[in-house]
Amino acid sequence: MADLPPQLLEQTSVAAFAAALAEWACQWAEAHGAAVWVQGSGGLERRAENGHGLTLAGGELVRPGLSRPQEEGLLCALPFGLAPYAYGVLEVVAGRSGLTQEWPALAHTLGLALEATQSRERQAGRGRAAAAVDRLVRRTHGSLDHEQILASVAEVAAQALGFRRAFAGLLEGPPGERGYSLLQEIWSTGFGEGAPAPRQLGVGPVSYAALMERGEVIRYHAAQDADTPLGRGLADLNPQVALLAPLRVRGEPLGLLYADSDRDSLAPGDEALLLELAEQAGLALGSARRFAAETRQRQGESVLRELGLALAGSLRLSDTLAELLSRTAALFGADAAALYTPEPGGRTLGIHSALNLPSDWVLRVRVRPGTGLSGQVFATGVRAECRDFPAAGLGGGSRYTRALLAAGEYPFRGVLALPLTTRRGPFGVLTLYYHALLPLDGTDLKLADALSVQAALAIENALLYGEGQEREREAATLLDISQRLDAGLTRHDLERLLGTLLPALHAGRGMLWIDGVGAAALGLPLAPPADLEELTGQLGRGPRPLPRRWVQPGAGSALLAPLRLGNEVLGWLYADDPGQDPPPQATLRLARRLCDHLADRLGRQRLAAALARSEAGYRQLAESSHDPILTTDPSGQILYANPAARTLLAGHAGAALPPGAALSDWVGRASEGSRHDHWAAVNHWQALWRQVQALHPGQAPLRAETTLAGRRLELQLGPLSGSQGGILVMARDLSEHYRLLGQISQRGQELAAASARRDELRTFLALFTQAQEEERRRISRELHDETAQLLVAARRRLLRLEKQAPQAAPDILALAEELSSITAGVRRFARHLRPSVLDDLGLLPALEWLCSQARTPTRLEVSGEEVRLSPAQEVTLFRLVGEALANVDKHAGAGSAAVRVTFGPAGLQTTVSDDGKGFDPAAAGALAAQGHLGLLGLRERAQLAGGRLELDSRPGEGTQVRIWLPV
Repeated sequence: MADLPPQLLEQTSVAAFAAALAEWACQWAEAHGAAVWVQGSGGLERRAENGHGLTLAGGELVRPGLSRPQEEGLLCALPFGLAPYAYGVLEVVAGRSGLTQEWPALAHTLGLALEATQSRERQAGRGRAAAAVDRLVRRTHGSLDHEQILASVAEVAAQALGFRRAFAGLLEGPPGERGYSLLQEIWSTGFGEGAPAPRQLGVGPVSYAALMERGEVIRYHAAQDADTPLGRGLADLNPQVALLAPLRVRGEPLGLLYADSDRDSLAPGDEALLLELAEQAGLALGSARRFAAETRQRQGESVLRELGLALAGSLRLSDTLAELLSRTAALFGADAAALYTPEPGGRTLGIHSALNLPSDWVLRVRVRPGTGLSGQVFATGVRAECRDFPAAGLGGGSRYTRALLAAGEYPFRGVLALPLTTRRGPFGVLTLYYHALLPLDGTDLKLADALSVQAALAIENALLYGEGQEREREAATLLDISQRLDAGLTRHDLERLLGTLLPALHAGRGMLWIDGVGAAALGLPLAPPADLEELTGQLGRGPRPLPRRWVQPGAGSALLAPLRLGNEVLGWLYADDPGQDPPPQATLRLARRLCDHLADRLGRQRLAAALARSEAGYRQLAESSHDPILTTDPSGQILYANPAARTLLAGHAGAALPPGAALSDWVGRASEGSRHDHWAAVNHWQALWRQVQALHPGQAPLRAETTLAGRRLELQLGPLSGSQGGILVMARDLSEHYRLLGQISQRGQELAAASARRDELRTFLALFTQAQEEERRRISRELHDETAQLLVAARRRLLRLEKQAPQAAPDILALAEELSSITAGVRRFARHLRPSVLDDLGLLPALEWLCSQARTPTRLEVSGEEVRLSPAQEVTLFRLVGEALANVDKHAGAGSAAVRVTFGPAGLQTTVSDDGKGFDPAAAGALAAQGHLGLLGLRERAQLAGGRLELDSRPGEGTQVRIWLPV
């Protein structure tokens, strides 16, 4: 076993110890090369190497906690010391055999030597670190300015380490979606013009975890770590060695402290020194942050007090919102600000007022609740902020902002949206915009929340004050309307009434139109009647903003409110404003209340006028009535009696009934006959009186009949409307009525007798027609079967005589021809009397035969599914069509005629039409009065068959005879 060289046991730094151990190991192990791995803050680190073939010693065989020597091929791993404290591994390349057996005797001694070296290194570093920390404390001298602290710690770190450069910077935040966190506010020393200090540096997730979560110092060696992510991140700085230490306070990540050098190695205690400086700087930064937070909190409280006083100083909502917008933007250093409030209808949010926003933005941005940052805040009532809005990919709440984001032209990055929520619900959203990233921290956001609550209270107070003012103006306006309408309304009153309405609606111009009164205008010329009609056509169910095309010239927006009483439109009110914003909902609600009140007063005024007219009409009706009408009080004394009642009671219409006269007394006086009759009339009336007084409101009036002054009267007695116990008495003289009833009864008996006689005549006519048809059928059959056959037989005998007496042949032949003509005429006459085609083939062939026999060219048209009629109906229709065609031949002078037969589900419609000269049906009626009964007979025959016949004709336009028979 070989002894360890003395210089190995006397080293003052781990790096020197590792270099001496590698050199000795090559000689002791007769190896090509050796590498030394030592446990550090980041795990096993390769601290020194010596010899050749070290490409094989890549650390694959070395692993944390290795307790026994391992051998694999040309490599041999020999652990020493105690893990995880003073622990290391010697990796030998191509050494002699038997190393694993010899090594345990040396491992314990090497572990103790490494522990002693680490102790000496810590002692040396502790003194340097204490001096450096003391120097840093003196430089900062209790400063609470984080810029001075960062600059001082960077300078002291470079001097204490003897490094060329150093810088300190604060982190923006934890690693985001891009995997690294950026540094901001970097303060440096030693960076010249050729190699300026970085203005932005990314810290990856692995380095962030080592620095901020575990509090370790990261060591960088260009020779070993150039190809690592850390090396690539430091490529622009190009250090040979570098140290990175975390800046933390109570575990909270703040930033990092960086130092680098051109030399190839680090001195003992450099890591500990940098960590001590970083911890001291973190404490100083924590104190500075707490002081800054407390200062900001005090400033915020002061600002909130000032803002509260400023907002409470004005109770006008417009002034409150303007003050809120400007002061909030100034307090949080926003580049622009906007106040979003619901637009009419509440479906979208529009910009009520803005600060430093482009005009296109204000005019075109419309946000739906629940979309976009401002829309989400309005819907949820919770503050929302975005550090980098375009990069967050949240999307805009309106088409305009989405288009700007898609084109990469969105002008802002940081966005903060504050809800303005009152006890009534969401009022709006105050949104702040920043061209740079959102610069606000947690303290600022808490201040923003407090400001949001205070602003909502100020807005609610302004709303309450405004509503109180509006109610006062509304009450005054309603009172003025009522007073002006008490004495009626004229065209001149319209202008004064309009002058009352417009100030209440904050409008300077307007028009008022009331049906039946006219129109008036203030501040603008009265529109012509056509424009007034068009405005009337734009009325809705309630007040509404008018479209731009209907706004009168000189105004930017307007409202139109109807004066409605139920479904009736009594008029409308027009009011406009020079601004472009539509009327707010509060103004529309006030306009509705004012117009409803005005419509109600107009309705009452019209109702009162109608009631007066109705009362006058009823009085005139009562005065002119032929029926007695009178009223009494509950005691029965007469209050009113019309002329007919005075005539009945006193004898003539001009009689004056004395005051306090009782109706029962007058009834007794007017009754005729004996004393018994007098008292009977009085008792009858008193009984009726008691029955009427027992009636309840809503019951039907009492009806009775009585005889008074020789007249038969029908009485109707009921409670007097609007009177406590009064009675209305109406009487109707039934004397004439009963006389007329007798006459009517007599006339009814006479009419019944006439109706029975007419039915008898119709029955007789029907039987006569039936008998006539039967007689025609009999005569036709006899003529056809007997007379015609006898004539044919006589002709045949003559023809036989012609052969027997040749000398008389010409006379015989002439006589035979005459007999043939006589036979044809008899047969033709028989056919016309009763065509056999009607009996043999039916209705349609018979009608076709009639068309063929007419002198005027006539066609037959049939539609519908054929249905057979009764024989009587077929005969009737055949005779009616034949008579109509005969009239066409005799009188129409037509070029053509048509018979149209239409079979329907309920009946048969037959139309005989011609294109002849036509005639006046009234003149045909006059002919019937003179005894020409052709048309009258046709109608009568149709009615006897259960149908009807209609005639349509005009001079020069032909004639149509329509016959309908039921099926």
